[in-house]
Amino acid sequence: MKIKLTVIFLFIIFPSIAQNEYQNEMIKVKTDKNIDPNKLSIKLSEGTWKVILYPLFENNQIINNVFPKEAGIYRLVINYSDNLFYSETVIYKSNPNFEVLEFDFYQENQRMFCKIKSEQIIDLNKEIVMNPFDEGIQNLINDTKK
Repeated sequence: MKIKLTVIFLFIIFPSIAQNEYQNEMIKVKTDKNIDPNKLSIKLSEGTWKVILYPLFENNQIINNVFPKEAGIYRLVINYSDNLFYSETVIYKSNPNFEVLEFDFYQENQRMFCKIKSEQIIDLNKEIVMNPFDEGIQNLINDTKK
């Protein structure tokens, strides 16, 4: 009986040990054991000619006090390493100060997925697949590293 309880306890506790979780009042990021959070970045950007970047998560940590303060059109960009990305246009119709964004990254069948949840943008509540860059972009990235 004691062994069964120990095994059950390990199965309950082990998933929480195998995940990384980062959180502040506006952003929550979770990654499973197969995903290196050091290679992950999440940003919002605004503008076309004069681009303003709002880094939300990078270098294994949530960046505090950089969330946009005004309603507007933004671009959500998620990068993993130098070969996977996801991008989407996000429209805040009201002040995004009360936003709570959650990102839950996991890997299945050699593909990387993310469940996104948003308090203010219903269309952002979805599960996405991280896409590889096409060959031309990947070559450009590799050339800039040299």
